Amino acid sequence: MSRLRRPAVLVPLAVVVLVAVAVPTAVAKNGGSLGLSGVADNALLGADALETAAVSLTMKDVDATSVKATIDGKRATVTRQGETQVVSLAGVADGKHVLKVSAHKSLLGSATVTRRFTVDSTPPALTVTAPTKPVKIKDAVDVTGTVDKGATVTADGGEVTLTGTTFTVHYAVPPVDAKIVATDAAGNTAEKVVTVPTAYPTHIRAVHVTGAAWAYSPLRNPVLALIKAKKINAVELDIKDEDGVINYSSQIPLAKAAKATFPYYDLEKVTAQLHGMGVRVIGRIVAFNDTKLASYAQAHHKNAWFIQNPNGTKYLYGYNKAGFTNFANPDVRKYNLDIAVEAIKGGFDDVVYDYVRRPDGKIESMRFPGLKGDPRDSIASFLEEAHALVRPLGGSLGAAAFAQAATRSKSTSQDIAKMAKHLDVVIPMEYPSHWNPGEYGVPDTYIGAKQIVQRSLVDWLKVVKGTNCVVVPWLQDENYKGRYDAAKVREQIAGTRANGIQGWLMWSAVARYTAAAYSSDAKPAI
Repeated sequence: MSRLRRPAVLVPLAVVVLVAVAVPTAVAKNGGSLGLSGVADNALLGADALETAAVSLTMKDVDATSVKATIDGKRATVTRQGETQVVSLAGVADGKHVLKVSAHKSLLGSATVTRRFTVDSTPPALTVTAPTKPVKIKDAVDVTGTVDKGATVTADGGEVTLTGTTFTVHYAVPPVDAKIVATDAAGNTAEKVVTVPTAYPTHIRAVHVTGAAWAYSPLRNPVLALIKAKKINAVELDIKDEDGVINYSSQIPLAKAAKATFPYYDLEKVTAQLHGMGVRVIGRIVAFNDTKLASYAQAHHKNAWFIQNPNGTKYLYGYNKAGFTNFANPDVRKYNLDIAVEAIKGGFDDVVYDYVRRPDGKIESMRFPGLKGDPRDSIASFLEEAHALVRPLGGSLGAAAFAQAATRSKSTSQDIAKMAKHLDVVIPMEYPSHWNPGEYGVPDTYIGAKQIVQRSLVDWLKVVKGTNCVVVPWLQDENYKGRYDAAKVREQIAGTRANGIQGWLMWSAVARYTAAAYSSDAKPAI
């Protein structure tokens, strides 16, 4: 945003700033001298400089009580600060000014000093034009603009070429919340924040695979066969799973300290292998449902790292008997951010955070040490931090959420509208088995698998409207609360496409997928 024009009338300043400049001195014929310091002759003062500028008097053999100061002929205030007398510049407007200070010498005559200066508190005019149509995530981007003559331009993460009053900023990858700052000769600044939208592939067809499943050829080979048959164009591979285990040999110090790594696969080799097959590699990070980190935190008396009961003990729920880590804690956040950065640098195209929420249960029974405000805002701000780290590396950011979160944000502390502003893709878990009978008017969600998916996604498309976030639903390809054969899986795909959504991601906890459910026309998604 451009800096607001500062008002002409300023609050009197209490701070004395002494600037190392030559001190012109007027000497009376009969002895005595008067000098000024703090503002050089012919100085140009911008808004920031004017806020801190003050003119200090240096006197020798003059009557201190007789000091008079004028600015443009009008009386200026002179105050004493300790042993120093100071002329206030409060109320000085933009333009050229003349400061005169005089005093009687101790015996006869007087001394006078004059200082000329110019005030310019107006920020430079700055315009920025960035692409509005989505570009590819790893494409270089140029942003153009104009600036007042004589101003300089800097840009976070970009190379600036300035010619006269026009400039170009070259970014190696599309920028996210990148600042472009113009600075004029007086030191005034104007700022614009630039984000270039990216085009996430809407035709993703992916299956989820745990690290353990990938390491086991009887489960890995059928997935490779799906790739070769063009039934899928992406693989979602666990980076950090529900147990808090990072599925490769992470070099993150905290991961090593928490003994949270296991080499199910080699990070760079597996991403290179899949890229060699023309496949997009999506990494899943189970964010805050982290057994390893919660256990480490408790063992090292870092209780602020996990969500607590009102009495300060660890909050436990359901199958999680080790604890749910605290998304409001900066160390917990940094750990999950570091993992994302390491994974993208290691070759993953996307990072998708799962369990980027609070645990199940009544929120009144939970305490989040260090939380300021609403948990939903804290989770959204975590994704904002992640986006700012992942995108400059050429990676996309996604998040998984319960399908119900589109209309029930309080139940999980996931405000999808806020989260979507910082996501390239959001993945609602549209498993028919996760819906209650009667929701969206579907009496039996197994029988009405197509209907429940179709009707829920209507709300998802509404809630992300106006953002650059793509909806890719997570569908069910495992026998839970019903037999999910090829026909039942295809019903869910049909419900997805009824809303114009072409992409999908399949879930099977055991990484066994129904090849007959998928058509053999998947197009590359890299």
